[in-house]
Amino acid sequence: MVTKKGLIDNELMKEVLTIRTDTLFRMLEQNRQGFFPKPTEEGATGRYDNKGAIFIPGGLVYQDVDERFIRYESYGTITGADFRSRIREAMRYDNATLLYPDGIAASINLDGGFFSKAARRIYTYKRAAYRRIKTIGSLHSIEISADDIIKSHCPTYMKPPYGARTRISTCISVGLIDQPMYFAYNKTELNFSAKQSQRFIIDLERTREHAVSADDTILYPPYIIVCHDTRYKENSFTGLTRILGIGSFGAFATFSFESLNKQLTSELKRKKMIVKPEDIFAQCENIPILGIIRIYRKTNPGKRSVKYALHIVSPEEDIGLNLPQLRKNSL
Repeated sequence: MVTKKGLIDNELMKEVLTIRTDTLFRMLEQNRQGFFPKPTEEGATGRYDNKGAIFIPGGLVYQDVDERFIRYESYGTITGADFRSRIREAMRYDNATLLYPDGIAASINLDGGFFSKAARRIYTYKRAAYRRIKTIGSLHSIEISADDIIKSHCPTYMKPPYGARTRISTCISVGLIDQPMYFAYNKTELNFSAKQSQRFIIDLERTREHAVSADDTILYPPYIIVCHDTRYKENSFTGLTRILGIGSFGAFATFSFESLNKQLTSELKRKKMIVKPEDIFAQCENIPILGIIRIYRKTNPGKRSVKYALHIVSPEEDIGLNLPQLRKNSL
């Protein structure tokens, strides 16, 4: 299973969590003034993540919704600080941000139907191929829907109907989970030539690699990062962050800011986790707020694994945040 360090020890996640922390201070001020959004409402965001975001390894995407080849301006080697500045700039725009070892393509409009069809077809074929009983039976027993796939990559408190950001990010993660089948689907649907096939294979293989900065830090992980602008549950203070494509089908991770209420206290006790003073990001009505990562194990389409690992994120030790300065700048 992927580790906490494997998820957040990179410039992309550190910048996302920095922005989420800035949002946390703003949401606490909204809560004080009585303007805190409900769990199912959009708007649990700040000035940098007000549109949410999807960060995708660029090699997974061959063309945009208008069937245009993806192009970007290469920046060559780049420092971690400069990369984080470009990430923050990209979050000003809607749609997806595609990440390459030498560049970024921001505000790319993706064809949700294409990726939904890819995920549905791949896992329907796999279910049919691995059936022990070789009779067809009912269509329902074989066919897998997009909602089945999305359900397996969301916490239980995220209920359907699922939005476009949730749908696209989840379905495209099949390209990280099952690359041979994903390549075969793209080759068939887009009618690749031999040259196009070879290029796409190279791009796909690069999505599994860590991109490294000029100062030897990891720029971004080989995963899909989704910044939602909805809290989804009462105990969360900012939009949920999901991390997809971290292993087998159904394996994913979440990050959320949560108050240390009775439920979270009991959960930490079950997981034998101890909260230290330096783990606290802020307080709401004298109750500490923690950054929590949950890493869910693999499962089958339409199911949700109840097994997960829980980790506490320390603002200074794990992300390198100066909380007093960030709090001052956010208000």
